[in-house]
Amino acid sequence: MGATAGVYKPEPGYHETASVRAMRRVSEITGVDIQDALDEVRLIQTGVPPMLLESLKQLGISQSECQWIIKPRTLAHRKSKKELLTQEETGRWFRAIKILALAVEVFGNQGKASEWLRKSRARFGGHSALDIMQNEPGAQLVEETLNQIDSGYFA
Repeated sequence: MGATAGVYKPEPGYHETASVRAMRRVSEITGVDIQDALDEVRLIQTGVPPMLLESLKQLGISQSECQWIIKPRTLAHRKSKKELLTQEETGRWFRAIKILALAVEVFGNQGKASEWLRKSRARFGGHSALDIMQNEPGAQLVEETLNQIDSGYFA
């Protein structure tokens, strides 16, 4: 922090990573300041309202591509009862929103990010990033790949 409380001033030559920008975007979407992994855990434990699933659509993912997060019938039930998503559902949603936001930050726009996420890749065993991010190891591989691209590696 600089001399002025609450105002962050990066060091000269500092490059803010796509991951940092993506988490800021996720914080804006959730309305929760997410600074570290513990903040992520707390958010997932608390649950999020079903309306936050709309944020996936805003980042270019269709409703049918979101069905691995929560089944449509279960989603309708949660909405009608005004219930939060469960920890498991919130965890899947958070995994998706984090990767989608990261892809947008890495590629600079939603169109290029969506194209990259949907294309089959040898690195992902011939599957797309959207396919393999549905489980935690796959999501970690996608996130690692996006961070490598942001760092200047080609994937």
